[in-house]
Amino acid sequence: MAAAALASCARVSDVTRISGKITSAGIDEVNVIIPDLQIDTLVPVTDGKFYVEVPADATVLGSVSAANFGVEFVPDGTSLSVTLSDEPTVTSKAGAKSVQERMNEYMVRNAAIMNDFQAKVEQITADTLAEEVKARKMEECYNASLGEYVDYNTEVLEANKDNVLALFALQNVGREMADAQLDSLLGTLSPRLQENAFVQSLRKSIQIRENTAEGKMFTDFTIEDSDGKTVSLSDYVGKGKYVLVDFWASWCGPCKREIPNLKEVYAKYRSKGLEMLSVAVWDEPQATKDTARAYGVNWKQIINAQRVPTDLYGIEGIPHIILFGPDGTILKRDLRGEAIAEEIAKHIK
Repeated sequence: MAAAALASCARVSDVTRISGKITSAGIDEVNVIIPDLQIDTLVPVTDGKFYVEVPADATVLGSVSAANFGVEFVPDGTSLSVTLSDEPTVTSKAGAKSVQERMNEYMVRNAAIMNDFQAKVEQITADTLAEEVKARKMEECYNASLGEYVDYNTEVLEANKDNVLALFALQNVGREMADAQLDSLLGTLSPRLQENAFVQSLRKSIQIRENTAEGKMFTDFTIEDSDGKTVSLSDYVGKGKYVLVDFWASWCGPCKREIPNLKEVYAKYRSKGLEMLSVAVWDEPQATKDTARAYGVNWKQIINAQRVPTDLYGIEGIPHIILFGPDGTILKRDLRGEAIAEEIAKHIK
């Protein structure tokens, strides 16, 4: 019984021993990099083999590379075996209990969910069905796959709050969580992960969204536009009128699909006191101008805002459409489609 108990646990050391081999001839060194541990070193290769020891830290990710080969690993304190080839692998001698082996399983399972979704989409696309039936089946397929993806990543997150897998899972499902839920979950991570830059950025984003939540006064920003002029959000918002602000970019398909909705509400409510403003972010100024002209944008614009407003408002995806009240209060965030006109109708009769 004692032997069985010992066999079921991964033996973790304060160092990670990496034994590797390279299937390609003519390579005499590999590059081992662990950015979070400030490790960037060259390791000699003899007879196609190499060996290196690095500090153990299961909360970070490292890489081994040479020529056109490369693979990532978790320095989890176990003995790792690395093969650099066209299909590189990393395995842990500690078996399934090691963080590295859990990472391997995680990557395979996520890829399987994605591949299964893609296969179903291709099947629906190939079927001879009415367009409305295809659209319904596509939506059902998407929701089912997303549900499986979120459930699996949430399960992994709950089981790995002291290692790098939590960070991967957070990247995949963090946006699906309400801020209160996400903030509570972040507080349960290990102290080491609490110090991680990504986790701290999530906390900062939560705070930013709280500061710019519905019911709060607008946060001003000032940028230099594409013509070299200084322009601020306060030039338009908080001036006694309702203002609908669309944060968008010329390369963004969903952004361009919202323009007809915006044109419709502008035509209907312009004479009743509605102002409209498009703020171009993450975009090339000339591309913004060309696309706005092509789509008939006939309202005010701020061009070349880049990341300034999105950082201030915690905007992670576009389009992001916000309705501001006459005094600058944020009335509604993230409006889309028919909800735009419905929200404006509540305020402007």
